Amino acid sequence: MLEYTSISVSSYQASTLTPLLDSHSADGWTLVAIVPAGTEIVAYLSRPAGTAVVDAPAAETSSGWALQPEPATPSSPATAAPTPAPAPAPAAAAAPAGWYADPSGRFELRYWDGGRWTEHVSRRGQQFTDPPVA
Repeated sequence: MLEYTSISVSSYQASTLTPLLDSHSADGWTLVAIVPAGTEIVAYLSRPAGTAVVDAPAAETSSGWALQPEPATPSSPATAAPTPAPAPAPAAAAAPAGWYADPSGRFELRYWDGGRWTEHVSRRGQQFTDPPVA
C-alpha cells in the first residue's frame, strides 16, 4: 500500500520545486506526476505506507497524508521487548482526487475522483467529457 502527498508552488517560482522534491526524495518519496494547475505547479509523490518520516518539519506534512515520526524510547538491547507488528493501514484511494495526466493519452489531463478515472478531461485548459478507457 502506498501513501501520497503533494507539493504546490507558484508557476512564477517554478525553480523552488526542485529543492523541495530533493528534500522529499531523501525521505523516501517518489515522484508520481507534475501537473500545472492554474497559477500553480503541483507535484504528486508516493512512497510505501509505514515509511517513517525523520525530522520532518510540520509544514511539510500539512497535507495530513504523511506519517509522523515515532517518539524515541530509550531501552537496552538485553531488556527490550519485541516490537509488535504495525496494524494494517485502512484501505485508501490510490491517489488523492485531482487532475492527472490522461492515462489513455487522448487528452492532456483526466480527473481522478479518488477511486476511479472520470469522464472529465482537459486539453490546453479547455474541459471536455470523454468516457474513460476500461
